[in-house]
Amino acid sequence: MSKYMTFTDTAFKNRECLLQALAECGYGVVEEGEALSLYGYQGDRRPETAQIVVRRKYIGGASNDLGFQKTEAGYVAVISEYDQSYMMQGKFLTNLRTNYNLKSAEKLARNLRGTLQRERVGSTIKIRIKY
Repeated sequence: MSKYMTFTDTAFKNRECLLQALAECGYGVVEEGEALSLYGYQGDRRPETAQIVVRRKYIGGASNDLGFQKTEAGYVAVISEYDQSYMMQGKFLTNLRTNYNLKSAEKLARNLRGTLQRERVGSTIKIRIKY
């Protein structure tokens, strides 16, 4: 049984941008509610709960549910040790954070009635908003 970990250092403040970033990562089907239970890979109910949940059937056969708990800092990921290393070859949170930051920048550009420009420099993506 994989232990769930909560990543309090990685908070996603904007719910809409988080949902869009999840969809960009291939996890567009989510459940939302208050204190939704998370389930393990054997279908066992875990003590952890979350407000946004990607069910394991959308992740992989041996996966657990992926959750996001709402805290004062924003939504924090609740992910099992197994899925942390399995999802996107262990780069799920990095990819999610990248997509989230891009969605946040796109939202800011729309609010400012500006344009967004992306530039890749090595492994870094630079984002500029002109308004």
